Amino acid sequence: MNNKKNVTERGNTKMSLKRDKQIINFLKWIRSYPGWWYLICTPGDEHMTISMMKKLIENLAEKGFYEIIFVLLMVHRNADFMKNVPEIILLEMIISNLNGEVKGKEQFVRDLTDLLT
Repeated sequence: MNNKKNVTERGNTKMSLKRDKQIINFLKWIRSYPGWWYLICTPGDEHMTISMMKKLIENLAEKGFYEIIFVLLMVHRNADFMKNVPEIILLEMIISNLNGEVKGKEQFVRDLTDLLT
């Protein structure tokens, strides 16, 4: 079969092709970092420390995997070192918004990793 026809039949647009590329990059990341992927998905793992959380967030942000940062934070929300982090981040976002500041993803990641030090 013609590959071009298959792509058209699946209804792929430029946007979905971009998303496919992101998924492929993420799956390659999992293949390269299977231990980190395990830590992301496993609440209460003894190897998940505050420094590991920070390292994971920085690595995921560097690769542009912001959705996975959210997953990481939710999976480990009950860890001792995560106490008050969601509340503080939310308050910081509200304060900056009320001050008319617009923070991008990079600033959000910096604020988050600063809380984990």
